[in-house]
Amino acid sequence: MAPVRRLEGDPVRVYEEESDCFTLEVVHGGFFVGSGSNRAYVDGTKVCYDDCECDSWSALWLEDMIENLGYEAAGRIDVYWLLPGMQINEDGLRLINSDKDAWSMVCKVKDGHRYLMIYLDHEPANKRNAWDDVVHNPVAYLPAVISPVKKCGTVSKAIVEVHDPQGIESSLPVTESIGRRRSNRHAAVESDGEGGTDSDKDEDYVPDIIDSDNDIEDGDNDLYQQFADHEPMDEKVFEGDVSEDEFFEPGDSDEESDRFKNFKAFMPGDMIDPKFQIGQKFESTNQLKAAIRQHSCKHRKPIKFPKNDKTRVLAKCEPGCPWELYASWDSRTKSFVVKRYETKHTCEGKWQVRAFSARYIGKHYVEEIRANEKITLKGLAQLVQRDWKMTPKRGKLGRARKYAFEIIYGDETAQYNQLWDFGQELRRSNLGSTFFLLLDDVGHFKRCYFSFDACKRGFLAACRPIIFLDGCHLKTKFGGILLTAIGMDPNDCIFPVAFAIVEVENTSSWKWFLTALKQDLGIDNTAPWTIMSDKQKGLIKAVTELFPDSGHRFCVRHLWQNFNKNFKGEALKNQLWKCARSSTVGKWQENMDVMLVLSKTAHDWLEELAPSTWVRAFQSEFPKCDVLLNNNCEVFNKYILEARELPVLAMIMKIKCQITTRIYNKQVEGLSMSGTICPKIRKKLQKHVEWSNNCEAKPSGQGIFEILERGTPYIVDLQKRTCSCRRWDLSGIPCWHACSALRNDKNSPESYVSDCYSVEKFNKAYENIIWPCRDVKEWEKVDGMTIKAPQIVKKVGRPQKNRRKQPEEKEGKNGQKKMSKHGSIIHCSYCGLVGHNKGGCLDYKLGVVPNKETKKKVRAEPDVSDDDLEDVPLVTKVNQLHTMTFVQKDTHSYEPEMLNQLIAKGPCTQREAAEKGPLPDCAFIQENVLNQQPVQQTTITKEGNLLRKRQVLAAAKLKAAAHNRDVVDQAKFDAAMAKLQQEEELRAQAAETKKLEALARKKASEEKKKTEREAKQLAAEERKLANAEKKKKAQEEKLVAAQQKKLDLEARKKEAQEAKLALAEKRRLAQATRKQEIEEAKRKEEEDARNYANAQKLKRGEEARQKAWEEHLAAQSLRESNDKDLEARNAAWQEKKRVAQPVGMVKQKGASWQGSNSYNTTPYKKPRKASMFDYLKGSPPGCDNATPHEYTPDEQQ
Repeated sequence: MAPVRRLEGDPVRVYEEESDCFTLEVVHGGFFVGSGSNRAYVDGTKVCYDDCECDSWSALWLEDMIENLGYEAAGRIDVYWLLPGMQINEDGLRLINSDKDAWSMVCKVKDGHRYLMIYLDHEPANKRNAWDDVVHNPVAYLPAVISPVKKCGTVSKAIVEVHDPQGIESSLPVTESIGRRRSNRHAAVESDGEGGTDSDKDEDYVPDIIDSDNDIEDGDNDLYQQFADHEPMDEKVFEGDVSEDEFFEPGDSDEESDRFKNFKAFMPGDMIDPKFQIGQKFESTNQLKAAIRQHSCKHRKPIKFPKNDKTRVLAKCEPGCPWELYASWDSRTKSFVVKRYETKHTCEGKWQVRAFSARYIGKHYVEEIRANEKITLKGLAQLVQRDWKMTPKRGKLGRARKYAFEIIYGDETAQYNQLWDFGQELRRSNLGSTFFLLLDDVGHFKRCYFSFDACKRGFLAACRPIIFLDGCHLKTKFGGILLTAIGMDPNDCIFPVAFAIVEVENTSSWKWFLTALKQDLGIDNTAPWTIMSDKQKGLIKAVTELFPDSGHRFCVRHLWQNFNKNFKGEALKNQLWKCARSSTVGKWQENMDVMLVLSKTAHDWLEELAPSTWVRAFQSEFPKCDVLLNNNCEVFNKYILEARELPVLAMIMKIKCQITTRIYNKQVEGLSMSGTICPKIRKKLQKHVEWSNNCEAKPSGQGIFEILERGTPYIVDLQKRTCSCRRWDLSGIPCWHACSALRNDKNSPESYVSDCYSVEKFNKAYENIIWPCRDVKEWEKVDGMTIKAPQIVKKVGRPQKNRRKQPEEKEGKNGQKKMSKHGSIIHCSYCGLVGHNKGGCLDYKLGVVPNKETKKKVRAEPDVSDDDLEDVPLVTKVNQLHTMTFVQKDTHSYEPEMLNQLIAKGPCTQREAAEKGPLPDCAFIQENVLNQQPVQQTTITKEGNLLRKRQVLAAAKLKAAAHNRDVVDQAKFDAAMAKLQQEEELRAQAAETKKLEALARKKASEEKKKTEREAKQLAAEERKLANAEKKKKAQEEKLVAAQQKKLDLEARKKEAQEAKLALAEKRRLAQATRKQEIEEAKRKEEEDARNYANAQKLKRGEEARQKAWEEHLAAQSLRESNDKDLEARNAAWQEKKRVAQPVGMVKQKGASWQGSNSYNTTPYKKPRKASMFDYLKGSPPGCDNATPHEYTPDEQQ
């Protein structure tokens, strides 16, 4: 199991003495200062990891821890281990370079130190020496101290120029987070990226931090926290929405390349409490979404994924909350990078979060469920509420626990197809083990048989020849029955032999299992073997066919349960057990006579059973086992109770693991045994020795003793090792009568105990071990038929897991036995019938005189002989079944050593009987038989009619005397014979008379019963007619009420329909009115819009006209100025022309100017003034250069 990081506020882990786990405290983030006695570690942060296992501890775990803390362990950080009981300044640090150094830590844990501490050194060794020199011998040059974690993003740099005493100027990069400097420090801050030099070895790290000149010895240890920036990235730097182009804009500077290198990767250790930041890298979208769901569950926020595909993920909180995270694939970092992140939550925590699903709960608490598989849903709910402050529903907790079991044990359906590979692996690792399957025609799993070689060898070598058979239900969704064959070891404990998984318990399945068991154990002669079982369905027939010569015993406890269904009472129960425990036939007959006195029907019920199946007196002495219960199977079923709830392959592997552990524990137990016999047998023998104090031994010679126990004699033969009580013969353990004889003979009782109980046999039974199997990934793949899971047969109701307990097994609230009245049968004290009491008796109410008649009770035994199922082919040939078994490399033959020893010891313990002739007749009886006094008349006793017996004896003696001619007086003999004949005739007449009287009484009784029965029938008929009339009347009333109810229902339905129609009409009118109002409002809005548009249009036209008029006025003023200039030029031209005209030239009327300098004398026509209307129509007249005005559509309107 991996180490678990302890959260803040969690208690300190306490370990048990036998545990091999320890706690590791990791101090990181600081640095070492000083040397010798002044050595210390400054500004460190402590993190604890619990449940570190010694068996798997190595230097790799340290590297994983360092990487989970956010550092790179390879070649950058030194790990020092502090010896327990020492300090840093006491030379207690040890450098960890290899697994050998890590193993030295384990050795300290073995010595009892469960809390170890390590320190992470972030500085190279050469710089650490310079730092020590600076602290103790201050100089101007200060070494660099790296940041404890990597930086993400860009960090502005500053250059601090420091002049050393030698005049050498050095430029060292520092971060902006360094605060104010002392006045004697001269620092010049320059532009970003200039003058800064990164370390050649640590290119992935941000520029180092230069510590201030504060001396540690002056008590300024906290200045490092003040000046150094420990945070990987300040989230406040990236405020707002940063686009991908802005954040990842290509650049040529070294700072841009450093920015991509310094992205912080999300580590698995961060999943406990995820912290997001811009630029954070994730391996895949699954890792990112898992971290977001963890954040949602931890803070109880309803986060959703509006965008969720292969290249981008967008997570948002509920509406109104600004929390948001966006990440997408980045081709330069080859990972998913957080591009946009808003950290603040404004919503409150919810009590139910969608991300807190059943799979999430099951995956989170899989280790807790693995440690406590019996955890209840209530207990799981308490754990969830304590850790997450949420209480899921019971159904979700059930699904979570089921999912955790799937993680622990695998898929329940897929495990069936792995049985081929497991069978091959079992045969490979444990040669001689057996494993084969039976499938149906379509490949569905049907049956499976498996046994382990160590169990078979131990059973045949040292266990007695008795097999206990039983079946138990599997508690999975596929169901099934697990059939088991259990033996008994020399210490009277269970010894598992073979197992089979079948679909149902019937004759066919039992035959299949017992046939495989016989072949597996090599049983040919079934006579020495004994079978012990309950009366399961089909088992008796299967045992009779396959073990015909074996003794078959039934469990007396199950016999009593069937007996108790009809014959209740403590007296009958105790007498039944006395009959079963009877070790001799005489004792059994005596106890059966007592049962006859108590209940004749119970006596007749037991008489129908074969005594050899449940009475010790009729059971074989050969197996040396006198048990009456099938407790061995019941104990084993309880032993594998947890395994029966697992999937098929996990169940088989868990049973194998349990048996492996049991064999090992028994081996250890055998080594600690003292003496020659096993502890439980010694305890029984000591009890017999104590009981022998009430016995008196009288030796008869040759090892024969007469033992008197409270006046009852018993015969003990030490040579044959028998006792007339047969307890020694049945069990092989000397009874108290034998112990009394051995005490008289001064012999040890333990030396007379059978060898089957010896410690040697016990060790031999458990000398073989079950070898473990390899991991599933290493199993050899077998190309067998695909095994499908059995078809699920759905049953009504909830699946039942607990066994139905008998009334005497139920317990109350405080654990005491509680007797339930469920199923009890009540009897009427008046008529004697069942099903009612006197208060509900009809005869008592009618005054009918009851006739109580004792009825013979019916047996409650189930039918255990036949069933309607057809037999399937047995496992006689492997190729006839869909078993696909594999040929073993080596064949193993099993020799039943214990059975052979018991058979061999049989003739050796028999005493040679002396040949003697027949005993002579007793002369005293022959001479004095006629001289006996007449026997006095007696009454009938429980021994029979004593007078009748004596008369028959006297007649027989008279006949014998007449035959031997010993009677002299023939007349006397004839008189005696006549008297006897007369008495015989009188007795015959009396018997005939008595018989006739009995017949008359019987006839009268029958007539009386017939009369009473007819009267009862008449009364019953009358009651029946009355009940029928009453029932008819009630039916009519019911019909009338139903008709009235129907009419009322139709009326209410009609009213409801009318109300519905009225409501619909009302809604239609309201909708029409609403629609009309909406249309009216729409028209009004459109009209307002048109009016507004017209107003705007008029406004624009007026503005256009105003603008045109202004332009016209400007043009007119321009024209006027042009006219003035033209007039001035014309006047000047006229003046010039006048001046230039020759003197004496006179213009005559009707003629042009004469001369060489002729000019156009056409008079100048002054253009008229343009008006506003001319301008609106077009270009004003006389304005040749004027541009015609173009009217807009609004102006034209």
